[in-house]
Amino acid sequence: MIIIKKFVFILISIFLLIACDTKPEQPYISLLETMDSMDVETKQTTESTDVIDSIRVAFASVVSPEETKYKYDLLLNYLEDNLGKPITRIQKQTYEEVNELLKDGKVDLAFICSLSYVIGTSEGYMEDIATTIIGGKDVYQSYVITHKNSEYETLEDLKGKTFAFVDSYSYTGRLALLEMLDKRNYTKEGFFEETFYTYSHDYSVKAVARGAVDAATVDGITFDMLIEIENEDAMQLRIIEKGPWAGSPPVVVSHKIDPHLKTEIQKIFLQLKDDPVGQNILRELLIEAYVPINRENYQPIRDALHLMEDSS
Repeated sequence: MIIIKKFVFILISIFLLIACDTKPEQPYISLLETMDSMDVETKQTTESTDVIDSIRVAFASVVSPEETKYKYDLLLNYLEDNLGKPITRIQKQTYEEVNELLKDGKVDLAFICSLSYVIGTSEGYMEDIATTIIGGKDVYQSYVITHKNSEYETLEDLKGKTFAFVDSYSYTGRLALLEMLDKRNYTKEGFFEETFYTYSHDYSVKAVARGAVDAATVDGITFDMLIEIENEDAMQLRIIEKGPWAGSPPVVVSHKIDPHLKTEIQKIFLQLKDDPVGQNILRELLIEAYVPINRENYQPIRDALHLMEDSS
């Protein structure tokens, strides 16, 4: 059984050394061979800053499901039109890389995760613009997912199994799961047989659906969106546990951004829901509105930060 499982794993997974500033500390699962050419293009890392007076916007690969990435172009085009400045898109592999760009002032605006936000604001190099309302909430949860035909019913059933994390700076894709284990007096090293990084919530969904790993932890918002659009891989999975509620992924700016530009950008995000064009963009993104951030919602993440120091 172990030999067969490893064989299946090798067939659908490729371990790569990623040429980026920070090397993954865990093996990296790539499912690129299962994706079409458009998907492969969106994975490329770009750092073009040649456009004079452009607003540099950064994404990590984990920000949105593959099926909705193109829709963010609608939002960025809207920003261009309303700000009267071109947008330079910068795609990075990890949240940590995006945080470094924000710290150095090499990007102005970024779509990041809640844990990255907590780290960046605690160290003083980023400022919040807005967060999303989805399903009437500005909070979200981590989902622990497994195949619908698996025998696993609880988190405890995953002891000794293989597991996929998303990103070391992801709350729902890693830290929330570490907290779930900690409350049971476990660490990931003593609990799982082997763990991997996928660097994308939707790739973690693929990894579980296609048998590369036994289970994974993913962003509940992303997973719910994939179910809503009847994504083939997501429909093969079920949720066996949910993490605590915490503030939803925010939109942030670098601490080095011009204050007037920050105010302009924030105003555009917060008024999207009041503009017919903006309303259409929000519908495409399956977002009800962008709203000011309630910083208290992120306290559960701050309370779990110490767990990052104990694991790699």
